[in-house]
Amino acid sequence: MQIFLSYASQDGETASAINRALLEQGHDVFFDREDLPPGEEYHGRIRRAIERSDLFIVLLSEYAVDAGSYTLNEIEFAEHAFPHASGRVLPVIIGPIPIEQIPIFAKSVTLLQSPGNIVAATAAAVHRIARRRRNTRLTKLSGALALSAVFATVVVLARRTGTADVTPVTDSAGAMDTAPRDAPSGTNAAGEIVTRDGVPLILVPGGMFVMGDNEESPRRDVYVDSFYIDRVEVTVARYATFFAATGGVGAPDEWEPQLRERVPNLPVVGVSWDDAAAYCQWVGRRLPTETEWEKAARGIDERRYPWGNVSPTLDNANFQNMSPEAYGGGLSDVGTHAAGVSPYGVHDMAGNAYEWVADWYASGFPVEDRRNPRGPPSGEARVLRGGGRFDQAERLLSTSRYKASPETRGMDIGFRCGRDFP
Repeated sequence: MQIFLSYASQDGETASAINRALLEQGHDVFFDREDLPPGEEYHGRIRRAIERSDLFIVLLSEYAVDAGSYTLNEIEFAEHAFPHASGRVLPVIIGPIPIEQIPIFAKSVTLLQSPGNIVAATAAAVHRIARRRRNTRLTKLSGALALSAVFATVVVLARRTGTADVTPVTDSAGAMDTAPRDAPSGTNAAGEIVTRDGVPLILVPGGMFVMGDNEESPRRDVYVDSFYIDRVEVTVARYATFFAATGGVGAPDEWEPQLRERVPNLPVVGVSWDDAAAYCQWVGRRLPTETEWEKAARGIDERRYPWGNVSPTLDNANFQNMSPEAYGGGLSDVGTHAAGVSPYGVHDMAGNAYEWVADWYASGFPVEDRRNPRGPPSGEARVLRGGGRFDQAERLLSTSRYKASPETRGMDIGFRCGRDFP
């Protein structure tokens, strides 16, 4: 899409990060107005760029709505360019700002706010807008093709029967069904996709990111397609539903039927790789790849931990926890370490429970394997990521890699699921 990014100069650092994220998605972004010549031509270039854009993004802060801010001019240009703002304007709140100071036009559509990483939230929102626009175009195109086919058929029949007056007939049955076959069940109040097992999914936009750090694994640029990942680890309650419904998997270690009522929101642990993969398949998803897991954990800025580069505290993660019982003080309820969320808003990607991922373990990586790498086709051990409750801080790095036999049922090993986009 053609995107115009409007921002106050004081917010340039955030704007630059959002610009990079949108460029990685393949969008054409009008970003650096500082290079434009002053005078009337400056205003004309800005106005024309806004009019040509498919999407106008405005970063809202106290600086953006200051009386002398040029951002207010750009909002005015957008108001004239887009009489109907829905789908064409994305206001993003990036700093404290009284709602009454936001221009009425910007408030005419939903304001994007995020308690997590605003760069990732903006990129995800743009991704959804682009998808809707693409699906709308496909639907309109298929409808037009269906209409053309019907019209052509009527013309042929008219010629054969000698009918002179031909009236085209529309047929809605020709519209393309753009919904995925394994469509999630709905959305929650926050606009997140919610699956059949009730887990909100987080969209991680596709693009390049730096994987590894030359300590745990080689530092290299890789590309990963867009994907969804569970916001939290699979819980005792959710696994209990699966276990009761299928009966085709072994019970997790130290499993008791009353766990569902006693500790429903703790992450389930003591499951093998095969059991984790079976659960994900049962709910219509899959285990995330190691590459997907690392991008969801560290984003595109090479951060050491999901929350940034600051050493872990107990506000960020459950670690250095030597409680002898996993379900009796060792584990924390999923989603309770809000200060430790990843750039995309994914919880508990450090500490609490290790997480199985899809890949077989390999100590090295082929140099050419830089697009959606998935590890070797076979092996003796599967990959674990994220660190566990017993670990020290230095083992919680987002680049840390571990391995275990697929049959392992450790009381600090759990999992979450992912799925393809769309």
